[in-house]
Amino acid sequence: MSPVVITLVSDGSRCLLARQASFPKGMYSALSGFCDVGETLEETVRREVAEEVGLEVTSLWYSASQHWPFPHSTLMIACHAQVPPQQSEISINEQELEAARWFSREELVEALGREARPSKATDNSLAFWVPPKQAIAHHLIQEWIKQQDSPSCHC
Repeated sequence: MSPVVITLVSDGSRCLLARQASFPKGMYSALSGFCDVGETLEETVRREVAEEVGLEVTSLWYSASQHWPFPHSTLMIACHAQVPPQQSEISINEQELEAARWFSREELVEALGREARPSKATDNSLAFWVPPKQAIAHHLIQEWIKQQDSPSCHC
């Protein structure tokens, strides 16, 4: 079983979601990456966030874990990470990601209410969607929204 960190990055008022080319059309999720040999979870989170989107994590905390059997047996270790709002300009590593962008609480609440693989929006574009309820990324997004409603809580 390989350990993987999956991290929801926030700048305080928005959170960052990304797309890999292998994702279904329109789906955005939290950043993730395998732990290198000898690396702590904290080091992995900082390295992956820096490598994938060019941001420096100032604080992070553990949320939960989940065994994920696809495509290989992995242990997903879910974390939240904070970056300074004044240092939130994304620099996408195009070898790792197809896209990444900041989302507001309102956008995420709307996405959580959508069915997976939503139909096209009124302007004929595909509305973005988030991983399904059984995925730990979904849990991270819900947790972040709760934190926005109660800022003193690290849920």
